[in-house]
Amino acid sequence: MKNGKGRAYAYLFIGISFIMTVCTLAPGLSDRTWAQEKGTFLADRHQAKGMDCATCHKESPPKAAVPSAVCLQCHGDAEKLAMKTSGLKPNPHDSHLGDVACEQCHHGHKASEDMCAKCHNFGFKVP
Repeated sequence: MKNGKGRAYAYLFIGISFIMTVCTLAPGLSDRTWAQEKGTFLADRHQAKGMDCATCHKESPPKAAVPSAVCLQCHGDAEKLAMKTSGLKPNPHDSHLGDVACEQCHHGHKASEDMCAKCHNFGFKVP
């Protein structure tokens, strides 16, 4: 009985030590952006170029995702985008899927994703 109690106290001590270590080493956990490196997401890149939230969201505070039409106003239509990425083989903006909404791959406030990777392994790095 004494050995079992000692083991329980040891596990309790280890658990409490772990929690205290995490709380000490991770200041800012209450901040929503703690897991995000500065400049990682598209919203950060746009902000670094002097654009505020309302530039893309068209409302302040933002309530909805930015539709593709807003992206295309600055970045050009699908044909222009296909020309910009013509060096990539295959060209992600000249897809067999036709016109794909920008937000299918590109996300402002979370990591972007390679929609093609659902079926293919082209190794695209999506900004």
